[in-house]
Amino acid sequence: MKVIIDKINKVDQHLSRAVGKYRAQHNRTPNELELQQDQSTTPLIAQRKRLVKQYDFLKQENQYAEKTYKTIRDNPVRRAQRSFRGITNQNPLSGNREYQTTSSGRALSPIRRIGHNSSKSGTLWDPRFNHGDITVDPKIARYYKRLTGGY
Repeated sequence: MKVIIDKINKVDQHLSRAVGKYRAQHNRTPNELELQQDQSTTPLIAQRKRLVKQYDFLKQENQYAEKTYKTIRDNPVRRAQRSFRGITNQNPLSGNREYQTTSSGRALSPIRRIGHNSSKSGTLWDPRFNHGDITVDPKIARYYKRLTGGY
């Protein structure tokens, strides 16, 4: 990577000399477009872009290698022992286990489950609750229509 940085610095020196030469000839600093159109700086700019891409790629490769090395350097056995510390050697399904039979009684209907004398009677949880419980009485429906504008 140091070699690439040195090459980039050399190309930068050549570019700065070309910019100085342009400034001496035209009495102003060139913009990027003028530098790209100049015959002497075009290969230098292309070479610099290539070197910068190569440097970035090597930098990413170096970071990946460092992460991999840290992962390998870590002791996987000790890490696994830490992870599986609470697991015992015994089979959890072996031994004296008792299984209880389930009751096979009949299922109750919602009306039987809630019963007739319940505090839920007349509410949404009442199994006898239906559309008729929420409809408007026809005697006062006209009044509601007038209040809501016909809706």
